[in-house]
Amino acid sequence: MSTQIVILGYGEIGKALHHLLLPQPELTLSCWDKNSDILPHQSTLANIIPTCDVLFVCVPTWTTRSALQSVRAYLHPETIVVSLSKGFEKETCHRIDTLFPQNLPLGNPFVFLGGSMIAEEIIMGLAAVGVAASNSPHARKVVAALFGNTALVVSQSDDVTGVVLSAACKNIYALGLGICDGLNMGSNIHGALVSQATKEIMTIVTKTGGKAETALGPAGLGDLIATSQSTNSTNYTTGLRFAQGLEPIRGSEALNAIPCIVQIPNITLSELTFLQAIYHIVVTKRPVKEAFLEVLISLE
Repeated sequence: MSTQIVILGYGEIGKALHHLLLPQPELTLSCWDKNSDILPHQSTLANIIPTCDVLFVCVPTWTTRSALQSVRAYLHPETIVVSLSKGFEKETCHRIDTLFPQNLPLGNPFVFLGGSMIAEEIIMGLAAVGVAASNSPHARKVVAALFGNTALVVSQSDDVTGVVLSAACKNIYALGLGICDGLNMGSNIHGALVSQATKEIMTIVTKTGGKAETALGPAGLGDLIATSQSTNSTNYTTGLRFAQGLEPIRGSEALNAIPCIVQIPNITLSELTFLQAIYHIVVTKRPVKEAFLEVLISLE
């Protein structure tokens, strides 16, 4: 019996998942985007969602709530719902693993898929590494198995908090490393700041109940290294633009996450020097070089 897959949102990551899953004959794929010009022959949600076994939600955080509300009336309670969104909802600062259950009243199994998955590289046929995080062993096993014969290697984790926060923090620090490179600080300082970012992600994850080692995995350090040197990363290129005194790129998840991350209980900004510098550059508009000088002075 064919497994019914729906990809909701046909941006770069949606296209990448389609590219990975399409060759598998045991899967039946449907794609849907709110912009029908992208998929002019797409079916309606009312037709494809009720029979869906696994729903991949590939939309940015600022449209996640509306995307979920558009499918909830058609969703079967056993459908596994997978988030590719990384970050926080801007208006509420709700994390993705909070936002999904709030908008899925049937209690659907939830999986967060993070990791080093630069969409443009996947579409080119290059390999990638992900991690499927869920409180449901069955759901994360199903999602990981979907990619068993693809170029995306997916491990499993029960540390949803750690994976979700690692992915959100990665966006922020990729922006910060973009600033570093935009200031031409060189590879030595870039490396030192990757180390500092990793320490800070571990601190944030553990203070919110996640596991420290999760920050060292595919959704944390792995994705940070991948995106902090890739011009395919919106967050990294946004950092480059900050260093150059240019307007940030619309669509950077980091810009939404930065004001939210500092609101997490037990997080003390002054103890996270790299995050503090990024926060002041983005939120309080502190001069870039001045903020980064303080980070360099504080490096251990």
